[in-house]
Amino acid sequence: MYTNRWEGLDEFVAVAECGQFTAAAQRLGVSSSHVSRQIVRLEERLQTRLLYRSTRKVALTEAGQTFLHHCQRLQDGREEALRAVGDLASEPKGLLRMTCA
Repeated sequence: MYTNRWEGLDEFVAVAECGQFTAAAQRLGVSSSHVSRQIVRLEERLQTRLLYRSTRKVALTEAGQTFLHHCQRLQDGREEALRAVGDLASEPKGLLRMTCA
């Protein structure tokens, strides 16, 4: 079965930064059940627990702290790549001919 290796990373970062599934879901514009499912699947793929869950908030495990650091770097790199391509797309293109009399 094919698994998108990026799946769940944005949800994980949002939960880690917001401290709650509901706040993370609102930030991402999805349901909290979607966020929860993505985190469970991510933990299953990694075969480790990333978050300690309580009824009111979540906390990162040691593995979660390490993973968060790397995920944030990946997100920064992704945004930088998108900006770089966007900058190229906005540069003037074509041939400019000038004549002098």
